[in-house]
Amino acid sequence: MRRLLILALLSALAADSVLAQGDIDNEKKILYRNEWSIGTVMKTNGLEFDYRSGKFVNAFKKNLWDCGLGFIKHPQQYRQTNPYWPGSGYGSFCFGKKNFCFDIFYSWGRQRVLFQKFDLSSVEIRMFYLGGVDLAFLKPIYYEIYKSEFEIVEEKFDPDSPYHYATVTLGTAPFTKGFNEITAVPGVHLKMGLSVEFGKTDTRLIAMEAGAKVSAYAKKLDIMSQEKNPQLLCNLFVAVRFGKVKHGAHYEYLNDYQY
Repeated sequence: MRRLLILALLSALAADSVLAQGDIDNEKKILYRNEWSIGTVMKTNGLEFDYRSGKFVNAFKKNLWDCGLGFIKHPQQYRQTNPYWPGSGYGSFCFGKKNFCFDIFYSWGRQRVLFQKFDLSSVEIRMFYLGGVDLAFLKPIYYEIYKSEFEIVEEKFDPDSPYHYATVTLGTAPFTKGFNEITAVPGVHLKMGLSVEFGKTDTRLIAMEAGAKVSAYAKKLDIMSQEKNPQLLCNLFVAVRFGKVKHGAHYEYLNDYQY
């Protein structure tokens, strides 16, 4: 009886010690991971959506390829409605905005693991850097302009027109208007940041990212009707990523791997 009590006490102490250290990951770890993920990126001047592919170099490095679509805002634009036409059905608009700006981009770079996770409750911290090319598109914005009781026209914003001021602007015309007038501006970018990956398994990727991105274009992006339109963009960003490991080589104990 005494032996059973001692054995039960030792078992309880051992279980308590294991719980205090966190849940042990009994799943076989993946040493070399080729992975893909999709991300939603919130920048200081807009929003991006991207697809990223990573191919292992070794256990702690990956080559990255990234492509996506982004939307660029001018820092001085803000949305408003016409207070003289309440309930008219016209939406909000950014007065003085000439073009809607979006870009597509392609990047390549590398990711390095700074801290690797060992159990289910830990995280993996990575550093990444990317560089690549952009192609920004400028689509003219048409506005619904009140000229008289019998005349409401769709026109592009013109600061020299006597009809183009906020009190007679009702809203924007349909978004598709102006697509035949789109112009393109090429550019380049650099991006770097930190990624915290906290997925509960080695086959699914869930991560949060934060960092900075610098983009430079061949000419100013003519977004607003003013001289101070951007040509060099410096942004901070945060992102959330979801993805999967495509395939990899398994190992059971990281300490057995020599690097």
